[in-house]
Amino acid sequence: MTTPFDSSNAGAPGHYAPSQTALLLCDFHSFLTNRIGGSDTPVVNTAASLRNWALSHGIVVIHNLIDKSSTPSLTAKDAGRLRSAIANLTAEGNAEPSKLTEPKPAGEGKELTFTRQIGHVSALKSPGMLESLEERGIKSLLVTGISTSGCVLRTAMAGCDADFVITVVEDGCADPTEGAHEFVVKKLLPNRGWVCTAKEVMNGFESVKSGR
Repeated sequence: MTTPFDSSNAGAPGHYAPSQTALLLCDFHSFLTNRIGGSDTPVVNTAASLRNWALSHGIVVIHNLIDKSSTPSLTAKDAGRLRSAIANLTAEGNAEPSKLTEPKPAGEGKELTFTRQIGHVSALKSPGMLESLEERGIKSLLVTGISTSGCVLRTAMAGCDADFVITVVEDGCADPTEGAHEFVVKKLLPNRGWVCTAKEVMNGFESVKSGR
């Protein structure tokens, strides 16, 4: 049975060094965190803990957000709904919770932000992001975000198709639609990538580092 932290398996996150790994924090906008209980919910706290851990271990952290100044594509199916989403983003705030942006802890990790056009759901559609990952030699992506059935799922699938090793951190994701999170992490994502808890990710990296 394969495990995510088998360092001999090129299809597992444990195969890759911290310098080849990136943590994605997707769509932690205020207007979305408000829909899952606010900035002090477990998912936001988990994402904050992962951010601090990643930066202190030399893992690049990438914030991915919707560009509130963007407009929907002319070919978008429901441009009116997307324009309403931009209005909500502007009215309620697109800032991330402060615990995701506070001064970074000591360590080798870098922190970057990419934005994408409204209507583009995958983080990898953000201009310049794929090129940045390639330039940095990133091979493995740890994905967190809101919502699980939206940006997390789309980013994971696009990442697999782009030959990244994908690990979705299940307690670093949430979905405002009842039942959607559980369905995605239990039924859809395991077919293409890895699904782990934050504790499993952090402990797994430590076990590989120590040679166990």
